[in-house]
Amino acid sequence: MIVKIKPFTPFGEVVAPPSKSIAHRLLISASLKKGQTIVKNIGNSADIIATVNCLNRLGANIETADGNAIVNGIERVKKGRVLDCNESGSSLRFLMPIACALGADCTFTGSQKLLSRPNLPLIDEIKRHGVKNDGFKFWGELNSGEYKIDGGISSQYISGLLFALPLLDGDSTLEIVGDTVSKDYISITLSVLEKSCIKFQKLGNKFVICGNQEYNLPKEVTVEGDWSGSAYPLTLGAIGGQVCVKGLDLNSLQGDRKIIEILEKAGAKITVEGDKITVTKHKLNGFEYSFEDIPDIAPVCAGLASACEGESALHRIERLKIKESDRVKTTLNTLKIAGISAKEDCGSIKVLGNKINGGIFYGENDHRIVMLASILSAVANGESEIIGAEAVAKSYPEFFETLKKLGGDIDVSV
Repeated sequence: MIVKIKPFTPFGEVVAPPSKSIAHRLLISASLKKGQTIVKNIGNSADIIATVNCLNRLGANIETADGNAIVNGIERVKKGRVLDCNESGSSLRFLMPIACALGADCTFTGSQKLLSRPNLPLIDEIKRHGVKNDGFKFWGELNSGEYKIDGGISSQYISGLLFALPLLDGDSTLEIVGDTVSKDYISITLSVLEKSCIKFQKLGNKFVICGNQEYNLPKEVTVEGDWSGSAYPLTLGAIGGQVCVKGLDLNSLQGDRKIIEILEKAGAKITVEGDKITVTKHKLNGFEYSFEDIPDIAPVCAGLASACEGESALHRIERLKIKESDRVKTTLNTLKIAGISAKEDCGSIKVLGNKINGGIFYGENDHRIVMLASILSAVANGESEIIGAEAVAKSYPEFFETLKKLGGDIDVSV
């Protein structure tokens, strides 16, 4: 898909997309519950569709319509199925231990990029507890016991095990070794477990989890607005006009809510009224921030830095290299096309703000990079073209419609 964007002054109000981080977790919890649950506002992103399809292959019955889901939980596990996670790291890393806990004897597949991302630490820990594998084919049943996982690679390993261990026959412990990244995502998982009446204890860096538990999510739950996706229109308001995003919770457990703090550091004008966040263009200055726990909003913050006076520094960006693309490289390439001077320097991205130029951008098969290119294009000097723009479907399929609502002159062609 090719998208052509002419510069425009963004103005108006849009609704936040659903948080796919929360939607994944609520759909999984509802599927592990006996009986029916309505999960509202799951959206229709490609990652969520992957999770729905995988859960149905495992034996759940999930029907979706108008962005909502009616979930009938797994009564009888379907064995020997192929679970296609497409490009969704959450689907793969959450469901591998869950499927093994259910004794599903299944095979996971997905894009080549997804299967080549770091997955071995989780696979090795599953194998230490009774499961056998051949690549991403697993058989045997997960046993309770003492689990250890490195917290410095992906919080998704931890979340997947936290969902799986309550299903086992005996009690288990889960010890997190080393520094833990993306702690807020673990907090979201724990919140969903609490909503599901799952008992656990947190003792320092260790979780104690009883076995033989039953998931019991309320009959109806709603997915809140997504801060990571909303960071793009909010930032567009800061660098180009005035944008209001409705449906956001400032007290959310989502770590990406820190986009507000970053915008404030840069000098943006922000007003809050209930669940509405309005960001208005203002003189922007260089800023520094650490992205160890919030890597998903690093690209959009690099876009923000492009419009700031002086130099900005985005620190602790190592984990960007193991996303859908090497986001250090693809972010720098995108800024370069826009005429912005930026470089990687000792674990940081340093950006020197300047006039933003239009150009021909490449999506790099990465939704965050497409959205970065889009907000740069919106405020650029001259028309731009984004090749491979279909990647936004992974998390924010309505993204270009959102830009149109804000006044964008956008031509989408397949």
